Amino acid sequence: MTAPPASTLQTSAEPSLAGSIAPSAVITTAPSPEVPATTAEPEAPALLKTFAFPDGHISFSYPEDWSVRIQRGPGRDGPGLQPAEAVVSDGAGDDLFRVSSGADGVGCTSGPTYRTVLDKAAVPAMRDVEGTVPLFVFTVETTRGQDWYSMTLSHPRYSAEGETSSGCPLLTMGNGASQAAVIFSPPPQATFTSRESAQAWMGTEQYARLKSLMLSLAYS
Repeated sequence: MTAPPASTLQTSAEPSLAGSIAPSAVITTAPSPEVPATTAEPEAPALLKTFAFPDGHISFSYPEDWSVRIQRGPGRDGPGLQPAEAVVSDGAGDDLFRVSSGADGVGCTSGPTYRTVLDKAAVPAMRDVEGTVPLFVFTVETTRGQDWYSMTLSHPRYSAEGETSSGCPLLTMGNGASQAAVIFSPPPQATFTSRESAQAWMGTEQYARLKSLMLSLAYS
């Protein structure tokens, strides 16, 4: 997965698209009529580790077999600002997710789009400076005939469906701006070949792990 340069905040109205997240179909096989179906043993929950930024404000939980590296974050330094970015990689070393903290709060540009929300949930431990609870959202925005997929933490205003303005993953926290998003590959490469392939990916362990990580994000 490719990331935008760490020296600038992502200000494009069009979310980046995924490279190392490979959609996979879920195939099920019905048991033979001659052989009684067996009850599968439940999978053991993944062991988790906790990461916290050096300033102690933003933290999250992630699978034990994944790794986190911290680097200079997007945005400018300033009074009370220490831009930092945590990049989460899977066991194969592929970058899957990034979250920044302490940035300067440069905003996003926007434009007309048609948004379809594929999944969303509240992230109550990440309240912004106004006390607003952001949402985990997996969306597809159709702009000029092209589908743009994103999986981010966003203000609830960016979860409206239908004809609307393009979303922005920028949150204003007590220590500056923060962005949290799954790393998708840049255009013109398509993230998914179809809506069906995106929905199939939602049934994978990778999707469940990424969603769980994002729901665990907390600010203190």
